[in-house]
Amino acid sequence: MSLFGSMNLKLFVVLLVVATLSACVKAPSYPIIPAIEFKSVSSSLIKSGFSDTITFTFTDGDGDIGVTPSAADSCDQCSLKHGDSTCLHLNGFNVFLIDSRDTCVGIFASPDVDFPGQYNAISGEVIVIAAVDSKKCFAVPTPGCPKDTVVYTIILRDKANHFSNQIKTTPIVVDGE
Repeated sequence: MSLFGSMNLKLFVVLLVVATLSACVKAPSYPIIPAIEFKSVSSSLIKSGFSDTITFTFTDGDGDIGVTPSAADSCDQCSLKHGDSTCLHLNGFNVFLIDSRDTCVGIFASPDVDFPGQYNAISGEVIVIAAVDSKKCFAVPTPGCPKDTVVYTIILRDKANHFSNQIKTTPIVVDGE
C-alpha cells in the first residue's frame, strides 16, 4: 500500500468518526411557549425593606426571550388587585411576580437573549432581585409590624406574547420587626 493510500484511509476514518459524532448532536426541542420551573429563593426569612433573590429556570423553543425597555411603559403595580391585567401586556417588561397577599404585580425586564448558535431553542436561568415589604409596613421596617408570609406567582412572557406556565415560590416570611 502506498503512502497516499494509507493517508487517504486515515483521512476517511477520521472523517467518518467526525460525521458520526456530529450526527449524534441533536438540537434541543422545546415548545415555542416558554416553560418555567421554580428553583430557589435566597432566604425564606427576610426583614421588610430588604431584597430577596428568586431564581427560576426556563426553556423556549424559538429563543425569543427578552424585551426592549420603553420609558413610556408604566404600570399601577397593584392593577391585578383591581382586575386590570394591563401590566402583563407592557412591551418593556416580561417577568411578573404576583404577590399572594394582595395580587400586586412586581414587573421586571430580562435582557434580550442572543442565541448565536445554529439552534433557536434555548434554556437558562433567571435571577430576580425583588424588594420584599411587609403587608402593612412598606420599604422601611417599622417597629411593631407583624410577621407576614408571601408566596409569589411567577409568569414569563416572550416577545411573541406567549405566556409561560405559572409557578409559585416557596413561602417567604417577611419580618417587619
